[in-house]
Amino acid sequence: MESASHSRARSLALVTGASSGIGKAFAPRLAAEGYDLVLVARRRERLGVLAKQLGESSDVRVEVLSADLTRPEDLRTVEARLQREPVVDLLVNSAGFGTGRPFLEVAPDRIEAEIRLNALATVRLVRAALPGMVSRGRGAIINVSSAMGFQGNPFFANYGATKAYLTNVTQALADEHRGTGVQFQALCPGPVRTEFGKVAGIDDGGFPAFTVLRPEQVVDASLRALAKGKEICIPGVAMRTTAWLTTRLPSRISRLFYHQFGKRYYLG
Repeated sequence: MESASHSRARSLALVTGASSGIGKAFAPRLAAEGYDLVLVARRRERLGVLAKQLGESSDVRVEVLSADLTRPEDLRTVEARLQREPVVDLLVNSAGFGTGRPFLEVAPDRIEAEIRLNALATVRLVRAALPGMVSRGRGAIINVSSAMGFQGNPFFANYGATKAYLTNVTQALADEHRGTGVQFQALCPGPVRTEFGKVAGIDDGGFPAFTVLRPEQVVDASLRALAKGKEICIPGVAMRTTAWLTTRLPSRISRLFYHQFGKRYYLG
């Protein structure tokens, strides 16, 4: 654990996937908003570096929790942390990965791990955090989903399906918990400058430059939307327009478009 001393109580945020990408970008922004932090990811060394940087630049208290959320025992550790003191006021589920290949080229174990991390781990952490938030009458949960969850996406079939699940369950939970003081948000970005493409095994340099956002832009959009009580956040005008068209075109037409797009960009 890395910490910096301070005398006043703060709200506490737990962020998964905090060693890179959108999760990492949430950390300094939440620190600036007055949150102490619990940072969760597989790569302890990266978390330690980030915790040190935050401790040196502010008076936040940072707790490091190394965990691989595809492993049941690690997932239980993070669940337990969400259920004990000090209480978590904001949960950001950012851990996830994609597999950008034809379905038959993805190993079965990789498919299962993708479902475990993107869907199962996320909803279990929500389930662990939610009772305390409801009993206190306050709290917020941000689930990092994807614009790919708005339609079937050839060559990203499993990833898109996990994100569709995540968006749908977030909206449903928001409806279930109206009036409790707990907010929910499905954060649905398009292309973002992260390690996602490298992990997914795709060439993500072919996306039009105006559609690609920095992680910090995604975080800014998310927190602005949360302040306004929006349950769905799609950062960027280009991606909001694409999502609007996708959800209004007949499914077969949108899937044909994404099939051609995928052949060009995902398969190289």
